[in-house]
Amino acid sequence: MLSNPTARRRTLLAAAAAAAGAMVAPLSLAGRALAATPKVYLDPGHGGTDPGAVGNGLQEKALTLAIALQTRDILLANYSVDIRMSRTTDITRELAYRTSDANAWGANLFVSIHINSGGGTGFESYRYTTASSGSVNLHNALHPQVLSAMRTVGTVTDRGKKTANFYVLRETNMPAVLTENLFIDTLADANLLKRADFITAVARGHAQGIANYLGLTSTPPTYSTIVDNATAGRFTASGNWGTSSYSSQRYGADYRFADPVLASDAAWFKVSIPQTGNYRVEVRYPADAGYNSSTPHVIVTASGNQTVNVDQRSNGGTWRSLGTFNLAAGDRDLVGVSRWTSAAGYVVADAVRVTRV
Repeated sequence: MLSNPTARRRTLLAAAAAAAGAMVAPLSLAGRALAATPKVYLDPGHGGTDPGAVGNGLQEKALTLAIALQTRDILLANYSVDIRMSRTTDITRELAYRTSDANAWGANLFVSIHINSGGGTGFESYRYTTASSGSVNLHNALHPQVLSAMRTVGTVTDRGKKTANFYVLRETNMPAVLTENLFIDTLADANLLKRADFITAVARGHAQGIANYLGLTSTPPTYSTIVDNATAGRFTASGNWGTSSYSSQRYGADYRFADPVLASDAAWFKVSIPQTGNYRVEVRYPADAGYNSSTPHVIVTASGNQTVNVDQRSNGGTWRSLGTFNLAAGDRDLVGVSRWTSAAGYVVADAVRVTRV
């Protein structure tokens, strides 16, 4: 949305007047079999030199990108789909690029995400004035899901499903819908748009609406990741932790060790969890009779930290399960190896493996 709603409408309707006598409705996908893996095109409005609408300390281009990226991540974490976006960073994209890119890719649907302005309030969405049945069906699937998700966080007015001669709806060759997610220049709406949980809810609504339209069944993919103490940007420890390659039971090139102490000085493994759910957490370490018999391992679960003590004198060189835990989605320090133990002998931090179950 441009801060001047009239100017924005002119932008979205670019070339409409010249083409008024020769407009053709987008091609319908009704009756055409979808590809084995549906192609979803997400279009976060504006970007780069075009901030879109501005108000209350917010810029439309940043909000639309945040919603689109989370929509993408939710879809990929839950369904078998291909996702393409008109932009994934703060860059400028012309309207013609967005539609031609979606058409050339052969997208099965197109969703353009925007924030409104002009002093109103609430959520509204659009399809083309003479839309295909596919666009009507997409519109009917998407609008109520976004609205319902928004209302889990705050009070939102339903401004309804509408039609318009917007460029991105007219020039796409697949079912297409444009969403206007609250008003950036209305304080109550802006206060919701400033909330991270609201942005996530809006993304969840978009993802669910798209999934419903495509008839997708949630099938979370198998997920497993290993973080070694040498994995760049994934391991942190104080200078009190030494490095050794002495034991052949190590996972990678080396491992970390430290003396026990009755103080907080954990070494942390940072792990990216794609979706909230149950995960098996395993550790690997070299064992030695002189190592610690009760090394605390701290797991940051969705409900709080849990500690599991491991006897590192035995069972080295293999993956040892700490248990199955409910972990929240996100990228964070997830597993800590603590020095806080009264048992004697080095505590060791080598590698962790996290697998969805």
